[in-house]
Amino acid sequence: MKKVAYFLSHPIQYQTPLLQKLNTLENIGLQVIYFTDHTIGGLDRQFGINVTWDIPLLNGYNYIFLKNYAKNPAVSGKFWGLINWGIFNYLIKNKPDVIIMHGWGYFSNILLLILATILRIKVIMRAESPLKQEKNKGKLNTFIKKTIIKLCSSFVYIGKENKAFYKSMEVKEHQLFYTPYCVDNEMFIEVAKQFNRVTDDIRIKYQIPSKNRIALFCGKFITKKRPLDILEAYILNPQQNISFVFVGTGELETKMKQFVKKYNLENVHFAGFANQTELYKYYISADFFILPSGYGETWGLVVNEAMVHSLPVLISDEVGSTADLVHEGKNGFTYSCGNLKELNNKLTFFSEVPNEKLKEMGKNSFEIIQQYSYNEALKGFKKAIFS
Repeated sequence: MKKVAYFLSHPIQYQTPLLQKLNTLENIGLQVIYFTDHTIGGLDRQFGINVTWDIPLLNGYNYIFLKNYAKNPAVSGKFWGLINWGIFNYLIKNKPDVIIMHGWGYFSNILLLILATILRIKVIMRAESPLKQEKNKGKLNTFIKKTIIKLCSSFVYIGKENKAFYKSMEVKEHQLFYTPYCVDNEMFIEVAKQFNRVTDDIRIKYQIPSKNRIALFCGKFITKKRPLDILEAYILNPQQNISFVFVGTGELETKMKQFVKKYNLENVHFAGFANQTELYKYYISADFFILPSGYGETWGLVVNEAMVHSLPVLISDEVGSTADLVHEGKNGFTYSCGNLKELNNKLTFFSEVPNEKLKEMGKNSFEIIQQYSYNEALKGFKKAIFS
């Protein structure tokens, strides 16, 4: 029996199903250690509202919370936002055989890695870093990350760009284990069966003409996600048969609504925040999905969600998952991040393409995303733990 300690910053809706499945593996005793209880019914600073996820984040596995001593607690990438001195006592008391560590973005991650090295505990690193966002960060950044990586035994990579990053850091092939980044495909498919064409159809709710194609954006209205790019690209050459539905909220919402008012865009609809088990309504009602994110979008799991619901996708080339999920022309397209003319050209394609082609692209999305499941990820984790 391997005692496995999985350290995470905070409970995350996309991680919970994976933890539940890891907990069922034979010969593994799993405990999840959280550095903070952020997101358990608290303020989400990027959404700008209190969020309580409607899926249970703490069911189906053993977990504990460590006390966070940070002066200004944060889980939005601030290095000093997580300071957990209890890591030392935990490791001494529980003596895990293996540590799985998610990233290196906080002081607590570095403290954990140093203590694990001193105590000779095997560390498996799971980070999201895509090479295309890492290769121009400078010599000091590269040196620091190479130092961190040398202290780890194994690495579970989430996709092609992530593997390329590790290889650039001189990680050996035998240290790498594939654990595709994924969402709960089975849950989304099951929940989608509840769809009621009369009460749930977004086209009916917003009185969108039947001839219009619905373009869906789902996420936080923040700079990294670049949602305003969609509207700015659209007005370059407006296609009259496209309607936009924006699901989410955040600091850019006011600016986006001002833009809509300025250009009198009657085909733009703001749906507000939607919880996990409500998203299917928007995905099923939409015709294609757009994610215009820039630097910092290390994967973009909303793309997985859209593809599970058989949507073609239009994704910025800065998004970390493009090399894995977008098969150019088959299930969608990429475009150069921030290139509004190129984005408009792709919008024009989706406004003109025949329905049969659109449905074929959506079907291809669904088939591709079946390879990105928690069951596939479990295979990699198991190999890494027992290697």
